[in-house]
Amino acid sequence: MNHSPSRPQSHGFTLVELLVVIAIIGVLVALLLPAVQQAREAARRMQCKNNLKQIGLAMHNYHDTFLVFPPAALAIRNDGTNVLPSESNPGRTDMAGGWGWGTFILPFIEQSALHEQLNPRGNNFPAAPTPLTRTVIPGFQCPSEASPDLHFALAMGGDGTGDGHARSSYVAVSGSGDNADFANSSPMQSRGMFTYNSNVKMRDVLDGTSNTMMVAERFWDGGDSETRRGSVWVGKSPGVDEAGNKYSTIVRVEDSAKWVIGGTNNNSAASMHGGRGVVGAGSGDSGAVIRGGLGTHAVMADGSVKFITENIHGPTWQFLGQMADGAVMGEF
Repeated sequence: MNHSPSRPQSHGFTLVELLVVIAIIGVLVALLLPAVQQAREAARRMQCKNNLKQIGLAMHNYHDTFLVFPPAALAIRNDGTNVLPSESNPGRTDMAGGWGWGTFILPFIEQSALHEQLNPRGNNFPAAPTPLTRTVIPGFQCPSEASPDLHFALAMGGDGTGDGHARSSYVAVSGSGDNADFANSSPMQSRGMFTYNSNVKMRDVLDGTSNTMMVAERFWDGGDSETRRGSVWVGKSPGVDEAGNKYSTIVRVEDSAKWVIGGTNNNSAASMHGGRGVVGAGSGDSGAVIRGGLGTHAVMADGSVKFITENIHGPTWQFLGQMADGAVMGEF
């Protein structure tokens, strides 16, 4: 009797085998996702660093052309008269809007056409955002900051509905002291390179260009004027209240809880690099701010860009923001 050869029986995956495969895939995904996210953030940080490098070059080209660095913003009274660089604090609500350093360097970042249309001079700063001041300039925005392109917070020149000036991630360093956020009336030892109506020359940077910051990062959390406020590139919005409009183009740098990196003041230097967020209730200097990254990029007066950790020694941080304090710098 002939017997047909027996065929091997085919088996499918058992439930246990299937679960093991799914578990392995899950582990692989869990291992790969953080690596992908880190790679993307590394690319964003590199782009942010490149933005600041270009800003530094633009500042130097401006200085080469006009033999002076641009002011943080023009400080003009509501009656149209200029606030002198040596004048005392003119008051937040006594000042009209003023063109900022971001506007003045536009021709040096390939934005000459926009600069000509804005025609920044004297007291012709717009009373409200315009299509021109809403122009989004990628070079002024850090890719790590995923906030709206238009800064709608009232303190930065918005109306609370998204109809504000275009956002920026970068602010000029004004130094420390009581008047670091207003006119250039602080003692020389506490001044930064950029204050209202400032006219700093390279020769004024007595601490050395590699030891003095020009521009640092500050992010906007996308909220109203009572949270992390960010910046705009066009300039200082009119003084409508006691909010952060005075900080729309500048940042103070001090050895204090308020003005260290990610400090309790909503307008201290801060970045989104590192992805850490802590949200609290309240406003102002209460410590209820959204903290972002683990440090901030800064472009130095020599044009180099450095990432400064939030753990930097407090006095060293303050010294970096001052251009003529005479301090001997340590490592940072």
